[in-house]
Formats: sequence, C-alpha cells, structure tokens
Amino acid sequence: MKPRRIKYWGWGYEDDPETPRVLIDNIERYFSKFFRVSGFNTIPLPALDNVKIRAPRVAIPAKLKAFCTDSREERIRHALGRSPIDYVKIFNGEYENPPDMVAYVRNEQDIVDVMDWAVGARAAIIPFGGGTTVNGGIEPRLGDAYAAAVSLDTTLLNKVLEIDDVSRCARIQAGALGPDLEAQLKRSGFSLRHFPQSFQHSTLGGWIATRSGGHFATHYTHIDDFVENMTLITPSGKLETRRMPGDGAGPDPDRLFMGAEGSLGIITEAWVQLQGRIKHRKSIAVFFDDFLKGCEAVRHIAQAGLYPSNLRIIDAEEARVNYVSDKNKHILFLAFESTDHPVDAWMDRALEICADYGGKFDRSIMARPDSHRVEEQGRWRDIFMETSYYREITTPREIIYGTMETSITWDRFPEMYHRINDVTAKAMVEATGRKGSLSCRFVFVYPDGCAPYWSWYCLGKHGALIDQWKHVKKAAIDEMIRLGGSTTHHTSIGRDHMPWLNRQTDDLFRKVLQSAKRTLDPHWLMNPGVIIPPEG
Repeated sequence: MKPRRIKYWGWGYEDDPETPRVLIDNIERYFSKFFRVSGFNTIPLPALDNVKIRAPRVAIPAKLKAFCTDSREERIRHALGRSPIDYVKIFNGEYENPPDMVAYVRNEQDIVDVMDWAVGARAAIIPFGGGTTVNGGIEPRLGDAYAAAVSLDTTLLNKVLEIDDVSRCARIQAGALGPDLEAQLKRSGFSLRHFPQSFQHSTLGGWIATRSGGHFATHYTHIDDFVENMTLITPSGKLETRRMPGDGAGPDPDRLFMGAEGSLGIITEAWVQLQGRIKHRKSIAVFFDDFLKGCEAVRHIAQAGLYPSNLRIIDAEEARVNYVSDKNKHILFLAFESTDHPVDAWMDRALEICADYGGKFDRSIMARPDSHRVEEQGRWRDIFMETSYYREITTPREIIYGTMETSITWDRFPEMYHRINDVTAKAMVEATGRKGSLSCRFVFVYPDGCAPYWSWYCLGKHGALIDQWKHVKKAAIDEMIRLGGSTTHHTSIGRDHMPWLNRQTDDLFRKVLQSAKRTLDPHWLMNPGVIIPPEG
C-alpha cells in the first residue's frame, strides 16, 4: 500500500482539510491594508489534468517494476518542493524537470537495484522524503548531463525497528514521517521531541540529511544532537557507522553524512536518543519595548546555564503579521520542561534576568497547566505550523513571502540585525517599487551566539515573482556572508543556496568533499548539484 498522496500544489496531503479560511482571510486583510490595495490579482491553481509534463525519457526496467512507477501524477507530485520558486512554478503549471520515474523503495535491496540500474542508464537519483524542501533540494535541474532522473521515495521505510529503553534510544527507519515515528514511540512511553516546522510532513532521514532544527531552542538544537549512528546505501556499497554515545576516535563519520542532503548516499535507518514524557512544564510570554534589550535578556539566559526548552523572541511586526498580538511589543516565549523534576527555580531565575532588561510578564498564567497553549503562547504555537501553508495563499495573490536565517556570534549580532534590516528593506523597494513587510525572530540560541530568522513580504507581479524574490534573497544573504554569518542555520542548502555555500566554505574543504563523493558515488549520480559542486 502506497503512502497518502501528497498535494501537488502545496503543503500536506490531498485528503487533508482545506486550507483554513481564517488563514486566507487574515493574510488578505493584513496585506490589503499594508500594501494599500483593495484586492489582489489572484490566479487560479491549474487543475492536475491540465498540467503538462514531458514523457518519461527511459522505460522502467523489469527488475524495478515492482516498486517503480512512471505515472504522470506521481512524477508531478515528486517534481517540486515547497520553496518560493517551487510555488510560482506550481501555480504557473511549469514542470520543466520532472523525474522520469518514482521509486517507492521497500527495503535496502530496492535501493541497491536502483543504483545499479542508474549507472548504466546514466540516471540521477534524487532522494525524496516528505518533499518539504524550501531551497530547491528535490527538483532535478540537471541540464543535459544526465539521461534521466529517478525520485527515490523512502516513505515506505517507516518503522521503529527497535527500542533500547535502558539507554533510551531507538533504531528507526529513515522514511518515517514525524507523526508516525512519534505515534510508534509513544506506545513505549518515549518521544524523540524533534519538531521542525515541517514535522507533520517530513522524515527522519530528511531531518538528518539536512541537519534540521527542532523543538529545543537551546542545547539540543539540531537533529545532530540525537543521532547515535546511521546506516546508508551508497553506490559503492553499504555503510554503517558504529553506535556509541560519544567517541573521540578520529573524525566522526556521522558528521560527514549529516547535512550531505543525499549527495553521498541514501540514509536507511538511524539510532537516535529519545526523551521521556514531559511531567513538569512552565511557559510564559515576556514583553519588551525594545527588541535588542529583549535579545540581551536572551543572551544572558543562554549564558546562565539554564537551558530552557523555549527561548525565542519575535519582534512586534512578526506578532502583528501572524495575529499573535497587536500590543506593539516584542515577545519572548520562555519555557522549561522536564521528565523528572519541577522547573520553577529555573523559570524564576530566567524571569529575574528578563526583568533586569525591562521585560514585563504575568506570572499568574503559569498556574495554568495549559499555559503553553493559551494567549500569545498558544497563538504562536499554532501559527508556527500554519505558516507552512502561507505560500499557497500568498503566491497566487502576487505576494512574495520570503525567509532567510543565519547564525552569528553575539558580539556581531547587533550590526547584522541593523544591516540585514536595511539591506532587505531597500532590496524589496528595488524589486517591487514599494515598501515591504520585514520581521525578525530568534529560532535557536547558544551561549556564544544566536540564529536570527527574517520573514519578509512584498507585493510583486505575476511573471516576475521569481526574479523579484531572487533579488531580495541575494541582497540579504550576500550581506549575511559579508558580515561573517552562515548561509543557513537549519533549512538546508538544496540548489538555491549553493552559490553562498561555495563562498562560505574553503576551496580545500570542497576538494575533500569531492574526494569523498568520488569514493562513495564514483559516477556522480546522487542528487547532483547539491552540497558538492562538480569537479572542474
């Protein structure tokens, strides 16, 4: 039985409820006022039957027919991710680079068989989990270098295979979607507690391959922090790293494959650390008049060794756009949780720090057991997942919704904050001729720095949306790199971020990666164009 059919036009599955009308109304209401327009030039979504794609360039060989398909619909569903570029193409009905077939692999041997066939067929292999990439990670933009492309879908590899309740770890297949693996772990009283924004529709293997960020704002920020070992199938053979809680025996092989985005092989399973069920929780919203003062409070808390589970500040514009609050205040969402002991003392100290920097809060809210689900905390909690649906609302209305995130040390953050605000605001005017909406928040925090995240909206024009988005994105990330920040903190590289990754990494290190690829993928079939640039 094949997995649920993903929507070809947006986030989620075909049998999901329709996009909530309230989200559509909120976006139209806010941005019609912001852009001072009476309505939007909305284009309809092309019906699936009207979407045109090229015919498959290769026939499915007999050995692969049991688990491969070249059906038109499956190829469309696996052709694009969920980036701003992808959404423009979806609403324009432009599928220039569909895979020639989709392989729903059932086991490791199926993967081996696809790889063996791909060598002779000169076919690129594109890993596919939930299809939630926001940076062009799955569209096979290959030019004439390959005769075909196969989308290798891992979602049938979806089982929790083994639980070690003494070490509190589990061996999980890489195609398990977030809700499915959590449901299986719950039966044994455990949770991975890794909840990226794509949680509902992304896989464990995808999280590891892209080094995704999750639930914890401090300490366990990336999926990296939970991985004990992994198993991969590469074109050169099977590779399994040693399962250990920690290791000092030379370079860590897991670190080579985490973040490789399928360019070295297919992750099939991994041992990961688990969390017990939460027994103690405190959650509160703290309000600041000055965003940078709030950021200083965050820095102090991060350096105090308190390790809150949530330590995320959003600015007033972010709160307004998402209908979290209209108080014109910057909001810090602060939470502590434990499987073992009360967290009152940690919360008390964190609130003392907030007060020192001018933070205001209502302690009485913490008396409620559902404090993390009410008022501003609850509204932000809900909207955090719902923003994934925004682009299927904004794109047909000519509203460009872009994001970028980076990481930077604390001493350099104030300059970056001001410069990115200035550069992005200017670029939106240059691209569209009018002012755009720009907001900033923290997604993850460290004792030595932070991961700021900007969201921006501008009113573009159909036919120019991709170029307008590229202009703003390039201006902002160029400045991030110039200021010493990273290309991304947790949303992957894909094909869209490759120009900046090449500027961020050293030439000699790129040659090291190319050498690894020559060894593991000698025919350069695995996700070409992502992470590891071609030689020569």
